[in-house]
Amino acid sequence: MQRRALILSCLLPIALARCGDSVNEPPAVPANAIPAGTVVGTASIEGRVLFTGNAPPPEPIRTDSDAACHHKQEQPPVRESLIVGPEGGLTSVFVHVASGLGDRVFSPPKDPVTLDQRGCTYRPHVIGVQVGQPLRLLNSDSTLHNVHTISKDNRPFNFGMPVEGQQVTKFFTHPEVMVKAKCDVHPWMAAFIGVSSHPFFQVTGADGAFALRGLPAGTYEIETWHESLGPKRETITLGDGESKTLTFTYPG
Repeated sequence: MQRRALILSCLLPIALARCGDSVNEPPAVPANAIPAGTVVGTASIEGRVLFTGNAPPPEPIRTDSDAACHHKQEQPPVRESLIVGPEGGLTSVFVHVASGLGDRVFSPPKDPVTLDQRGCTYRPHVIGVQVGQPLRLLNSDSTLHNVHTISKDNRPFNFGMPVEGQQVTKFFTHPEVMVKAKCDVHPWMAAFIGVSSHPFFQVTGADGAFALRGLPAGTYEIETWHESLGPKRETITLGDGESKTLTFTYPG
């Protein structure tokens, strides 16, 4: 209890000092922004991200230092820096349009993206959010967490969440791939947030699949980002109503 009180006493001044920061309010939306949910094109890209090597088994995470961590764990936690599906699909890859949308400006959705702290792990491990879209941070554990972001283009935040069920909403003001979130109380906890200026992004699941639909005709650079394997880019040209397939391969 003394350790938690000490950590909390350090974190609360940080949180209070940042009450006026822009991370607590959405940025202004330009008057010419395309409303969220508007279909701007009829082209699409579908594909998969694959890992061709022999992936090592995921490394178990020991959470014995905090007994409360075990209460919300559906299964023993593992490090998610390289998770490969049964058919080589690479999970937790952030896939997005890196260039090609020109000067189009997109309003963010009002629905929040949730990053949960459950069983002393972040859920999901990788997420995507649009600039100005609410990021809802949730503590599902009966123990103290703090959310500490590391970023270059966005103002970082660092605040404590000591109460089970506590929710805090933050906003990003600039696109950035990627923003890291960590917990200083439980040093094994890490998540990654892809911040996009537009809605054309996705995070792969166990099959490594992705789909970017509703694109205008044009030439695009599509980028993938993976925590331990890095980025890859491919250029693709789409006509109106055209659908093409892309496969990104990471060798082992």
